[in-house]
Amino acid sequence: MSTVIVVGHVNYDQVWALSSPLASGARIVYSNRSVRLGGGGFHTSTQLAKLGNDVRLVSNLMDDDHGRAALATLQASGIDTGYVTMRAGETQFTEILLEPSGERTILNSGGQMRPPYAAPEPVTGDAAYLNALVLDDGIVASLKTIPLVISQFPLRTASPRPADIVIGSRADFPGEDTQDIWERASRIAGPRLKTLVLTVGTRPISLYDGKALRQVTPLKQVSVPDTIGAGDCFTGIFLHGLLQGLGLELSAEQASQQTAEWLSERSRTG
Repeated sequence: MSTVIVVGHVNYDQVWALSSPLASGARIVYSNRSVRLGGGGFHTSTQLAKLGNDVRLVSNLMDDDHGRAALATLQASGIDTGYVTMRAGETQFTEILLEPSGERTILNSGGQMRPPYAAPEPVTGDAAYLNALVLDDGIVASLKTIPLVISQFPLRTASPRPADIVIGSRADFPGEDTQDIWERASRIAGPRLKTLVLTVGTRPISLYDGKALRQVTPLKQVSVPDTIGAGDCFTGIFLHGLLQGLGLELSAEQASQQTAEWLSERSRTG
């Protein structure tokens, strides 16, 4: 069993399944509305725990009914929540408008600064996954002692962090070539960066080491309108594969296949 430190959000997502695409000034009908736990911290942690890893989550929750319920769900999933900070205040839902095509519009309340992710003591483990913008100095220092660090590609100003692998979605970098994206990732991850992973739905996954580009074709493809959380699920399974000694290509293949199965199951069960 490997010990994995996960740093990331645990959100309540209120998902509005729209019956037609968004259009300015239109009256939009929704077919369903659901509230569920989400966020990179939640989806990646639960996947890693389900695969048998010892997961220690660094996150922030509000100390209200919603926050305490989320904490209980995490604990029931076998996740160590000793580094989850309960803060005074009210849980704000993340509103997600989901079009029939799968296109998402995400609404977050403005004017609120998320507190940095912090732990009361140095964190140790076999690997770490980061899906956060602001990290305190203690966590950044701890990462230097962890053998394998994967960071989600931050799309806004973020704390530099030493990372071996940076994972992002190709859709977030329209018009940019892979080398340019690599250079941006290097400014975040520093000289420790070895691999840039770019996913793009059901299309081949790119693995780039700064010189050579390799492509991994997903073995199983699904078409579902709701792919929320798929990238976080992929990362958890991908990281688990690396910890099991699989190479980058096999880990990516396994992650894409199991993520497709996860999406299919969620689509069937609602």
